[in-house]
Amino acid sequence: MTQPDSRSKPRRGSTYITDMTHLPDPLDPDPRIPEPARRLTEYLGSIIEKASLFQPEQWGGTNMRCRRRPGRQRCPGRIHVRIGKEDPPEILWACPRCEENGIIRNWQGSAWNLSDVGWDLPEDGLFAGNPAAVCPLTDWLSNDLLQKIAAENNLSETAFFVSRDDEFELRWFTPEVEVDLCGHATLAAAFVLMDLLEPVRRSVTFRSRSGPLHVTREGDLFSLDFPCRPPAPIPEPPGLSEALGAQPASILKARDIIAVFDDPGAVRRLAPDMEKLSAVEGFAVCATAPGAGRDGDVDYVLRFFAPAQGIAEDPVTGSVQCSLAPYWSARLGKTILRARQVSRRSGELLCEVAGDRVRIAGKAVLVFSGILRIPPQATS
Repeated sequence: MTQPDSRSKPRRGSTYITDMTHLPDPLDPDPRIPEPARRLTEYLGSIIEKASLFQPEQWGGTNMRCRRRPGRQRCPGRIHVRIGKEDPPEILWACPRCEENGIIRNWQGSAWNLSDVGWDLPEDGLFAGNPAAVCPLTDWLSNDLLQKIAAENNLSETAFFVSRDDEFELRWFTPEVEVDLCGHATLAAAFVLMDLLEPVRRSVTFRSRSGPLHVTREGDLFSLDFPCRPPAPIPEPPGLSEALGAQPASILKARDIIAVFDDPGAVRRLAPDMEKLSAVEGFAVCATAPGAGRDGDVDYVLRFFAPAQGIAEDPVTGSVQCSLAPYWSARLGKTILRARQVSRRSGELLCEVAGDRVRIAGKAVLVFSGILRIPPQATS
């Protein structure tokens, strides 16, 4: 239940203490639950969502409007939130404008707890596509700590972002190294921002090691605007064919080595020797072929291997489309292409080549959420 806290006497707003165990389940269809109680639960649940995405003991601003209506006029203030140091921790919220404020207890384990979120870029739903972890931060942690968090998550990439005015700084880490560009984790970060933190937002610019990256949203589809990196032909690097277990028809390179095959079946059948492949010079190796046969409904297929970066095979890779899309666009004579990554999890991407940019479209779904607790001494 929610009630004014008689221990506090703010100058204007009231202080409310809420125990979430006393509020109705938001999914309970019981018509006897009063509509005001449902609305209050949804509002407090939104506060929990926002607070659980910030570091403990740090106030963070949100886009949530204050509910107070002094003199029948809605307060124009925005809610600020913070997770306290109590055990179990409480959420504090406040409107700086009217000083309305409150405390939320017993919120952990609720459906609204969204700290350290894991996401998928799906083909048909959950457990397809490429999982990524997303960690919103109020300020940057040390590089060593970011790398340890990524290693603990043990996913192909963990994305970290920090708000800077109306833009955001974005970085990506594999379990082994920081990378200069990642597609699916950028999509996941945009999803966290536009679906959870700022649901009214329809676009965002991330500042990254690869320059500004723009993401726009149309319904549940996110469009990433990435740099175009056309590959160039190169001689075969020593040991490549032996490591792949097959001879490519041609070899190209941009950031990644691209092994082009004539038959998509050859790409599907690859069983690389990861130890030998990690010794091949280059960031990663991508195998690709034109769509045909069972893959005749797409323009090209691919697989992506990066054992030297801690990723044996990436399930779905957005960044390599910066090179594959311009290559297949020139070869097939079209600017809009559909790609299928034929990894075990599999996934499809829609790409458009637009001058010196490549647009990549995809979706994201929530798979799990949790709280990553970092001892204070670890950040000092």
